[in-house]
Amino acid sequence: MTRKTTLRRPTTTLVPRVLLAAALVAGTAGACGGGDEPAKTRRAADAPAADPAAAPSSPAPEPRQVAIIIDRKRTEKTVTGTTVAQVLDQAGVKLGKYDLVEPARDEPAEAKITITRLLSKPVVKGVRTTLPVVKKKDRKLPPFSQKEVRAGKPGLTIVKTAWAKRKGKKVKIVLAEKVKRKPVAQILAIGPSAGGGPASGLNWAGLAKCESGGRPNAVNPAGYYGLYQFSLPTWRSVGGSGLPSQAPAAEQTYRAQLLYKKVGGRWQGQWPHCGKFLFS
Repeated sequence: MTRKTTLRRPTTTLVPRVLLAAALVAGTAGACGGGDEPAKTRRAADAPAADPAAAPSSPAPEPRQVAIIIDRKRTEKTVTGTTVAQVLDQAGVKLGKYDLVEPARDEPAEAKITITRLLSKPVVKGVRTTLPVVKKKDRKLPPFSQKEVRAGKPGLTIVKTAWAKRKGKKVKIVLAEKVKRKPVAQILAIGPSAGGGPASGLNWAGLAKCESGGRPNAVNPAGYYGLYQFSLPTWRSVGGSGLPSQAPAAEQTYRAQLLYKKVGGRWQGQWPHCGKFLFS
């Protein structure tokens, strides 16, 4: 008896099914965030943003005393401002158009703020200073004469001024000044200023009081000048220049003594009415 042989089908579909299942599992894991790195990234992106208002703020400035000086009048104010503008605003101080402030408005406020009230814009100009004169005695020169030894030169000062109200009046005040060029003094050599000899001992004050009332600038319309009523020709004969009434009193006395000596003491021809007072 012949045995019938039954053949089995090969299981070729098993492997593809296993691979398909593995692929499905991997795809599901990727879609659901199965990896560590994607999960971290997602958590960072989903985290709420930081609130700026929740950040710690810097502490407020503490109140302090600041001296505010307005036109030399000082007041003390308690403020917290950090700039000059803030301090003045807190102190209720308003500035005019031309007012000067030190330190400047936008600078940090110090312990003192100085304000100068002005009515006008400051003006800067150069001012020539007075020419100084140095006089040196020189006995070699004729009495009451002078000679320039060195020419002088005035100085120059830069001055800033403005109009301001002081004690209810509008006045010009000096805000600043700076010497740009120092003056150079003029040097003059001066001759003797007093007479000598026997004539100096006479009473010249008595003569002057009689002739002119003791006034060095006395002028007689008849053509006589000064303490001793010199005529111009007589004045020039004893070395005088210009008008006798414009010369210093000491020079007039000196030249009167020269005249007395020149005429040999004959005073009657020069001072016929008052000459007697020379001996009083």
